[in-house]
Amino acid sequence: MPRIFAKPVLWLQDKIPGYYLVMCRGYNEDDANVTELVWKDDKDLDFLSMQDYPEFQIWIYRHRFGG
Repeated sequence: MPRIFAKPVLWLQDKIPGYYLVMCRGYNEDDANVTELVWKDDKDLDFLSMQDYPEFQIWIYRHRFGG
């Protein structure tokens, strides 16, 4: 996911929970794993920093969409 969308998509996930997770590689300097972002805890982070947050992903819940 492009980093410019990370904060709006994370905000929307907080308002309409249960459909997807916003994940980030590089969170807390962990470049090997991805970590779930939570609006309440992470809303003030600078997601535009490529050095601090190199990759964002959206993980979709299959059960919500008939999978």
